[in-house]
Order: sequence, then structure tokens, then C-alpha cells
Amino acid sequence: MSRQKILLVRTDRLGDIILSTPVATALKKNFANVHVTFLARHYTAEILRCQPHVDEIIEIDGAEIGGKIRRLVQALRRRNFDLAIFLYPRPQLAWAVWLSGIPQRIGTGYRWFSFLFNQRVFEHRKTAARHEAEYNLRLLQPLGISTTDVEFHFALAKIERERVEAKLNALGVGANPVILHAGSGGSSRDWPPEYFARLADLVQREFGAQIILSGASNETELIDHIHRQTTTKPLSLCGRLTITEMAVLCQRAAVFVSNSTGPLHLAVMVGTPIVAFYPPIQACRPERWGPYGRLSDVLMSQQNECKRCRHSVPRVCECMRAIEVQTALQKVREKISI
Repeated sequence: MSRQKILLVRTDRLGDIILSTPVATALKKNFANVHVTFLARHYTAEILRCQPHVDEIIEIDGAEIGGKIRRLVQALRRRNFDLAIFLYPRPQLAWAVWLSGIPQRIGTGYRWFSFLFNQRVFEHRKTAARHEAEYNLRLLQPLGISTTDVEFHFALAKIERERVEAKLNALGVGANPVILHAGSGGSSRDWPPEYFARLADLVQREFGAQIILSGASNETELIDHIHRQTTTKPLSLCGRLTITEMAVLCQRAAVFVSNSTGPLHLAVMVGTPIVAFYPPIQACRPERWGPYGRLSDVLMSQQNECKRCRHSVPRVCECMRAIEVQTALQKVREKISI
């Protein structure tokens, strides 16, 4: 009996990819003979290679999504997929899958291009009635899979883990550090940089813990700004780690403190205690985008929607400033004492 070949389509960002991986796990648990392929962006492929229920990755960049659909269609045709599931619907990708001749196509019923899907799920995600990981799993309902089990997996070969551990040791990373991740990649609102600096000093002085400032390479200016404001001068690893290395760093950590961003979900995936800052904005709410199963670890200034902050231009809004440093420190205390 030939294996059923399933394509999962998700070409947005790191956190979105992590919250989609439980779909691959659910497929493997419910079908005995299935081959799962992810269509994803180049930079997120690294974390998918650490997901034991993903068999293959088709990597694509932004330029290919926008203007090189023919190449993608050819790549999909060669693999003879039986089914495509659109976890992140984009019209160019929907057309590519349709043109490639994949016979079964599952996607949302609420987009103008939904006619390209022959099995549709009618559910608006913008209401944030469920978590994003749960919305992803509900796209499996046309296949008779009704699971609500959100499972994250992260696996590294022994030799790869040893390589990563050696690099972290060489960078000066000790046991049980506290990681402060002050960026969000523009996906949400940010806790003020000066608050991160004050928290870094307070945590180091109270617990004697090693403080690590982490961030993407394009967040160097932000992290340098925070570092200059500290008196304890924590270790900065901004732009110095790959996604896989960041995951292993999180596994070492006592607690991960962050805005709403992909590395936060990375920390959740590997089981790290967290403290997370979220704005009271519908599109960013923790009920949909928060650390899965850990809403008690989320700090918000208020529960009611803030229409003023929703339309604000600065990444740091008044609702984020209202989350006090002492409140964050107390939450860190709780995590370190566990």
C-alpha cells in the first residue's frame, strides 16, 4: 500500500510554524501510513527539521511566493501529493496547489479564493475564540480527526546537540540562566526597553542568576540600548544563535521573559518556564497567540480591549507601559522558586 502524501502549507513566521507542528503529530497518530511535507519559508525550516513527525520540507522564500509560482507548481507536481492543508491561506499558494493538481485541498471558507479549496472549514480566527494551535488542528476535521491534543516535539541528534552545547559553553552560557527577549519582530506590542533593563538588574541582584539578552540580528540596536541601561551588564547573544541553538539555550534556562514573539513559542515547545507580556488588542490577544496552556504566565495591564493602543504607531504603547517592573519581577520569582 502506497503512503498517503500530505502537504501542510504555512509560509509565515517562526511562532506560526511552531503552533502548526501539532498538525503533523496528529496526522501521524491518526494515519498509519502517511508522509508529511511542510511548505515553509527558508528560515523556519530549521525548526521543522527538529520535528520528528515532519518527513520533508519544501523551502520557499518571499520572492518565490510572489513571483515564481511556476517553479513551485512544478515542484509540487513532481511529488504527487494526495492532499494539501492550508494552515496559512495565501492566494498565490492556493493557485499553485490548485495548478499542481493536488486532488484534495482543505482550507478556510472565508477568503475570496476559497473556491480553490474543495473542502472548506468555516471558522473566523480573528475572534480569538480559540488558540491558534487549536484552530490549526480543526482543519483536520474534514479527515475525521477531531483531536484537541496540542503536542509539541523537539528532537536533536546527539552529535548536533553536543555541537550546540559546546557553542553555548564557548559563549559563556552557564546553568539555569534567565533569558530576556525584548523584541517582537513587529508582530505585537513591546514592553518598554528600559523596563527590561531594570528587570535584568533586579533579577541578577536578587538571585545571582546569569542574565542573557537575546534577539534576532535585526534587533541589535534595541538589545544594545538595553545593555547600556543596565548596571549588571548581562551577556548579550543578540544575533549570535541559530533557531536550533536558541531552542537548546531555552532548555537550559530557569525562565524565559519575553514579548509575544516566535522565540516565546520556542521556549514553550521545549518546556521552559516563561513570563510573557501581551497587549489588550484583539489581533494580538493571548487567548489566540499566547503561550499555549500557560495563560496564567501572561501579564496584561487590563482585560478590556484598548482601542487607543490598537491604532497606535509606536511599538511601545501605554498599555504595555502599565505592566510594572515589580509585577514582572514577582512573576519571575514564582518561576524560579518552582
